[in-house]
Amino acid sequence: MDIKSLNRTILISASFLYSINVILSISLYTLLTQISLPVSNLDLRSVLIAVPLISGVFNGLILSMLSMGLKYAEYYGLAKSILAIIIYTGYWAAFRPGLDVLAFIVSIMILCVIQIGVLTLYARVQKEMFG
Repeated sequence: MDIKSLNRTILISASFLYSINVILSISLYTLLTQISLPVSNLDLRSVLIAVPLISGVFNGLILSMLSMGLKYAEYYGLAKSILAIIIYTGYWAAFRPGLDVLAFIVSIMILCVIQIGVLTLYARVQKEMFG
């Protein structure tokens, strides 16, 4: 497989992964708005509920950056994926959510790990193509 075909395959894979991550993040936001978190402070609860929505928006932005071929888009994606793993691990540890929320959190974390692998490969291919 030549380098351009590999680049296109990686880009399509990354686009698919980010699209799924957008859907899961927005679904988690919707779920969190319908259940109650064990937090008495309304402002803190609002921020905690909004985190998956913000994550979904960032996934959409990174997806568009990758699709347009913007420089360093893969590094923004790597940083976002690592940050998402840290934040969702904190959610898991702090709130001990139910199985419905936990399924979304674990799915998003697994997708983030896969995204890290794909974006690392994408960065290598970009470096090989453009130096």
